[in-house]
Amino acid sequence: MIVKSDIEKKLKSIFKDAQFEVQVNGNSVKVAIDGVGETPSSLFAKIGEFIEALTRLTGNRDVDVIISMQGSAFGVEIEVY
Repeated sequence: MIVKSDIEKKLKSIFKDAQFEVQVNGNSVKVAIDGVGETPSSLFAKIGEFIEALTRLTGNRDVDVIISMQGSAFGVEIEVY
């Protein structure tokens, strides 16, 4: 069973100063992350680490990712289904 608080703990450990929203619907997970202070390479590495953890947790391999960056500000939407 997917527990929202487990996903939030992982997000807090990876994206320390970001704000996020987590929605769990069965085995599907949607996450929105907004923050400041990441370079593209570090942001992509963190997103990859988080997606790997989510796919292990959910057992799902289908993933949609939308990334927006402006300067050091970023917004990320991830859906694992």
